[in-house]
Amino acid sequence: MRQRDWVGAVAGLFVLSALLAAAAEPTPGLPARLRVLVAADEMPEMFSFAADAGRPGFERELLEGFCRIHGLKLEVVPVADFAEIIPKLQRGEGDLITGIVDTAARRQKVAFTTEVFPVRHLAVTRRPRPAASRVDDLRALRVGVIPGTSWEQAAVDAGVPKAKRVAFRDAAALLDGLRAGQVDAVVMALLDFALAQKQDGELQAGAFVGPATAAAMAVRPEDGRLLEALNGYLQGMRQARHALLFKYLSEEALSLIALARRE
Repeated sequence: MRQRDWVGAVAGLFVLSALLAAAAEPTPGLPARLRVLVAADEMPEMFSFAADAGRPGFERELLEGFCRIHGLKLEVVPVADFAEIIPKLQRGEGDLITGIVDTAARRQKVAFTTEVFPVRHLAVTRRPRPAASRVDDLRALRVGVIPGTSWEQAAVDAGVPKAKRVAFRDAAALLDGLRAGQVDAVVMALLDFALAQKQDGELQAGAFVGPATAAAMAVRPEDGRLLEALNGYLQGMRQARHALLFKYLSEEALSLIALARRE
């Protein structure tokens, strides 16, 4: 890692620590509690469900800082079926979705914040099966998908036929299916692959699938005050967000992000 990256990361962590240390009075126009809808299978490096975790995860640490600044109580609402996460927001069962990929279809239903972290999807196989080095390779394979996710949509957009797509309930089941040979490949977001590979070194990255996009937070379109406050916070925390990525991700994962941004 370059020296200036380390300097920026350390400086960003000092900024975040200072913000977290200063509690604030509740901000007018915002809810007293912020109910955050989170995929129940989210990896702990991104969002830990343990309230007293020493390492709460990238997204949770960001949200804890936001709540601290605005005097809000953070309430976590795990969502087992990801396809239900937007309907739950629309029904008022939560105030915010975290870690959701910004897509044109979803923008018809929710309002997205600015980028929280970059997203690229990629084809993933498991040794001894060879890597899917071309997007075209996926069309002849059995590809695991999670309904309602951008992972599934990326496989659809890549031209994987419906008959070749095998549905799984969550990321853990998806990777178990790949490990057991129920599918030949999966399409997943780059950061999720990098974190999963730490647990299973036989996973291997293939071709990028689809264009670069972004993960963000999502709120109801009518919650304009909350959206404005979140965007102001994320813009002000740009340096600290980079620091948190250094804190929770490996150098390999950060290198993959850099590669994805260049392509």
